Amino acid sequence: MFTITQNIKRHKPSTLSWFVKQTMHLSAIASLAVSSSMIHAETSPQTTTTDESGKINRADSAVEPSTTLPTIVVTADINKQVTENTDSYTIPVASSATGLALSARETPQAVSVVTHQQIKDQNSNNLTEVLKRAPAIQVGSIDGARSGFSARGFGINGFQIDGLDTDFVQQAAMGEYGINTAMFDHVEIVRGATGLMSGTGDPSANVNLIRKRADSSVPATELSADVDRYGHYGLSVDHSQPLSESGAVRGRVVANYQDSDTFIDRQELGQNLLYATVDADVSDNTTVSIGASRQHNKSKSTMWGGLPSYLSDGSKAEWDTSKNGSANWTNWDSDNVYYFADIDHDFNENWNLTTNASYNESDSSPKLLYMYASSVDPDAGLIYNLNPFHADTERKQVNVKTELTGNFDALGRTHQVIVGGSYKKSDLDTFTYTAPPDGLLPVSEFGNWDGSYPEPVWGDKTQSSDVTTKEKAIFAATQLQLTDPLSLILGSRVSDYERSGFQYGSNVNTESEHIWTPYAGITYDVNDNHSLYTSYSAIFQPQSERDINGRYLDPIEGKNYEIGLKSESDNGALQSQVSIFRIEQNDLAQLDGGQTIPGAGLEKAYVGADGTSQGVEVEVTGQLSDKLQATIGYTHFNAKGKNGKAINTGYADTTLNLFATYDMNDIIPNLTVGGGIDWSNGYYGIVTNPVTGRSEKYGQDDVTLASIMARYAVNENLEAQLNVNNLFNQKYLAGENFFGLTYGEPINVVGRLTYRF
Repeated sequence: MFTITQNIKRHKPSTLSWFVKQTMHLSAIASLAVSSSMIHAETSPQTTTTDESGKINRADSAVEPSTTLPTIVVTADINKQVTENTDSYTIPVASSATGLALSARETPQAVSVVTHQQIKDQNSNNLTEVLKRAPAIQVGSIDGARSGFSARGFGINGFQIDGLDTDFVQQAAMGEYGINTAMFDHVEIVRGATGLMSGTGDPSANVNLIRKRADSSVPATELSADVDRYGHYGLSVDHSQPLSESGAVRGRVVANYQDSDTFIDRQELGQNLLYATVDADVSDNTTVSIGASRQHNKSKSTMWGGLPSYLSDGSKAEWDTSKNGSANWTNWDSDNVYYFADIDHDFNENWNLTTNASYNESDSSPKLLYMYASSVDPDAGLIYNLNPFHADTERKQVNVKTELTGNFDALGRTHQVIVGGSYKKSDLDTFTYTAPPDGLLPVSEFGNWDGSYPEPVWGDKTQSSDVTTKEKAIFAATQLQLTDPLSLILGSRVSDYERSGFQYGSNVNTESEHIWTPYAGITYDVNDNHSLYTSYSAIFQPQSERDINGRYLDPIEGKNYEIGLKSESDNGALQSQVSIFRIEQNDLAQLDGGQTIPGAGLEKAYVGADGTSQGVEVEVTGQLSDKLQATIGYTHFNAKGKNGKAINTGYADTTLNLFATYDMNDIIPNLTVGGGIDWSNGYYGIVTNPVTGRSEKYGQDDVTLASIMARYAVNENLEAQLNVNNLFNQKYLAGENFFGLTYGEPINVVGRLTYRF
């Protein structure tokens, strides 16, 4: 979208001077975090106990009736990294940032966790819906099947499942962003570069999805059904049970079916998910887990690209939110299959060895029609530019990671260490069908377009891409407890990266050897509730964008700095963090003025540019009182190019997210109510007006989206929940760029029934 001039030199303050200045501001905003954690004196104890049958019970359950249904029975050995059945918005420990199982206060980086309870309360059925409501994360719509995620002014490309790096290739649109949450316990989001654990240190954030496990010692089943105002309906079953008399072998099966009309005319979406896993305690010290999942994604009459941006008089277009520019025969269906196996062995109480492996196959065979025009008369105008597309795409991935973690004593103190290695390989093959040689008929009366357009007679099938990507790495990190309040985390990763093959006639061979991505962090406990931290991480990120000549851009290289304050209540049920960050990186991909790569269909061309982003994030999550639970997030950043001009302006630079639930049991027994606000300031792109020929801003003003929810426990087995999203029915553009327009969902009402036994 933007061309960055790279030959203008400007004096920049040193990183040290910038941090000194920002530290002065920290004291002003830190009071929010300090104040939030002081509320811990008013929160009720959240101690979880287990009785002889292994059931989890609240300490105060005998005092008053519960407003939630009875929890599912689980094994007595409670995993601190599992959020299911805890009713909590916080988690005791997480390991996505450093590989070490650390509490939020011990982690010298901004980390957010979307727990199982948050996913349920907000009725988030897929990854995109989870991230839409996550603090400091932005979600933009590219078209009917693709979305874009961003944080701190840059796109998010780093994804993991159970800590294993997983490529989500939006160019091929395999449906990964719509991955179903029914098989996941929670989502961990580490903001800033994560080169230590993910190798390629994306400067925005890394998203780690943690699967549900077979953890029940007695049979337990959950059934649910949901509907919404647009014709969506879904059915789900989640069943766990022991597979041996002792409970040493346990199984779990999750099945989910969704089918849906949407707010967009003629568009149909759907999902079929089957997930199964078995956990087996093969000895007192060793657990083996195996599992598989298959998700089919249905996407009919789906737009490829957005609606025209301008009318023939040079004015900006405004369409009904239900407008669909696709043809009736189009589809963007896809399938994702995962197999995984884990071995976890405790040598003793201090040392543990884990090996995780997964294999993934994804494929799609889209038939699409891309309509694009410099302008269009909505009543009688013609769109002369039509691009039909039909392809068969398959991607295969192999991931393996081994980690040795442990505690050791030195200088009278106990420290932690992790040492490991990883390997991943991804093969992407695409076969395309040629379009009719004589072109297509023009589309008339776009204002009344109803999708009635004949499917082309597709030509020969040829291989257009064959790309293999490999990365292998070794890594190590240690947390050194220097004094009682002071700890130091040091780590590094050495990676070898290789891409080979061809794509649309261009050779894609690139190789980077022995890439060193160091990591350093310091935490200092001010007292039992507050900690200061600072961290540094290197950035190395290979890019999939290509320039006008079809060559891949050089990898992004840079640095990520962060300082902050973290706080928590005495019982850990309330956590807060204030983070100040600065990102410096080179060769960041920027759209080359909307140009496309010759011979590569409609693939956009990019140029590399230097960029920086600096800003602040504030987050408060957890139990504000014994009745009120909330997550509140605020972020502001300033992203600029080498010449001082704003970059990535398609992302809002200021956002506020708030969601809270309140236990109404004292007033109306068994009722919980809640609601939220998601606000972002304006964002824009620079677009050439096709009539005047002038460059001008095309954007979206501030957006405020409100939501409400209510959940009622009919009895100890059955509950009903109602969610209303976009409560005030705000119309807004949801895209990251404005070469084509996409709209956000209008008001929607979703009802759900859940039965547990």
